[in-house]
Formats: sequence, structure tokens, C-alpha cells
Amino acid sequence: MMSKVIAICNQKGGVGKTTTAIAMGAVLAELGKKVLLIDVDDSGNPSLSINLGTEEPERSLVDLMLTSYMDRDTTSLLEETILHHGEGMDYIPAENRLGGISEILSASQDEAKKRTVLKRAIAPIRERYEYILLDAAPTLNMMSINLLTAADEIIITTQPQGAAEDGIPALVSSVAQVRQNLNPDLCIKGLLITMLDRRTNYNKEKASTMERAYSDLGMRVFSTRIPRAITAESCMEQHQSILKFDPKGKVAAAYRDLVNEYLSEEA
Repeated sequence: MMSKVIAICNQKGGVGKTTTAIAMGAVLAELGKKVLLIDVDDSGNPSLSINLGTEEPERSLVDLMLTSYMDRDTTSLLEETILHHGEGMDYIPAENRLGGISEILSASQDEAKKRTVLKRAIAPIRERYEYILLDAAPTLNMMSINLLTAADEIIITTQPQGAAEDGIPALVSSVAQVRQNLNPDLCIKGLLITMLDRRTNYNKEKASTMERAYSDLGMRVFSTRIPRAITAESCMEQHQSILKFDPKGKVAAAYRDLVNEYLSEEA
């Protein structure tokens, strides 16, 4: 089975990364795909894990990355760490100690080793899944480099407003550096506009401006745009994806459209 590792990124917070990772995972699982979500948020707020119902996991990405960093095989530990969600996805949770791993890696003198810890940690189970979705922290640090090194593709999520867009140039620069030094096949799959409020002219005009600007720079912008809705926030409290919480709503429909748009190019 060929797997695809997709990182959901933006160094700005509040732009729908976690919602997108969970919703895409749920849609792919709904389509019968084997899906693994990994919480790579080391900011002290492992929202993907919490939103899927795991606040204090017995085993987490922390254990996997420490084991990988010490050059030990992670195969048996992965079996203990991977959890299953009722909507058909597997996931690897994170917890607050993950930020300490970033500090350990940053202090390491082994430049090549410290950038590939995540990639080596998940290598034993990579081919078990068709899609592995990485939910990134809203930062650019050593954990981010690990995430970009482990990924095949990146989807950048952004709200149609200036502040959310500010982090994109630095992220694109990091992608270029990782591609040059560590992961030559890494590509930016596209820019996804999230939390679009079609009731405001500013939001609609900003989305159109962003689409033109990034398309002119050669970056693909997904034609699917994810609308803003209160249900997208409420579903997390129920440990459900938006598909389960509001299956007939506009956000669920948009994420199904997004996955169909994504898969149509994979075929």
C-alpha cells in the first residue's frame, strides 16, 4: 500500500488546521481509506488529541520521538500508542511534554539526526495507512522541521484576513530549505481558505485577492473554500468531526468537496 503523508500547516493559530485535519481524516475514512492522524502540536495545547477525546494518554508522540531519538526501534511502542476513533480513523496523541522534545532536539549537535526523528519514529507503520495527516503547531521550530521532513505534501490553511496570511512566507521559506537539504520531494499541495464568512464583503474580496496573488506566485489554491460556522467549533467539545456532529451542514459538505477535489488530482 502506498501511503501519503500530508502536513496541515500555518505558523499562525486559529486558521482551522486541527478542524481540517480531523475533517479530512473523517471524510477519507468515510470513503474507506485507511487513515492515521498524528498530533504534532508542541505548543502546549494538543488540540487534536483533546478534540478526539484523549487528554492524558498513557503513551504519546513524546514516547515515540524519545525512542526514535535514542535510535531504538519504535515498532512495538507504536502498537501501544496508536488509538482508534469511532469515526474510523486511527490517531497518535500528543500531550504537554511534547514541547520538551523540541528543546532536546534544538540542543542536539547532530544536525541530520535531530531533523529526522519524527520520520524515523513513524516509519515502521507508514505503509499500513493510505493517508497520514500531521496536525502542526502554529510555530516554526525544530518540531516543524521534523514535520516537514516527514511529510510528502503540505496543505496550508488560512483565514481570508491579513493576520492569518502573515505566516505563509516564512513557512514557504522553510519548505524550500527542507526541500533543498532533507526532503527533495516535499511539495506544497495547495492553499486552503478556511473560515470564510460570505456575509461580509471584506472576507469575500480578501479570499479572491489571496487566490489571485498566490496563483500568480505558482501556488495552487483549492477552489473549495471552507465556510465559517459555529458548528465547526461546537463539534470539538463532543469529540466528533464536523461530519458526525453536523453531517448535513455546509462545513461538512465543504470538507467532502475538498477531499474530492484533492483525490481527483491523485487519480
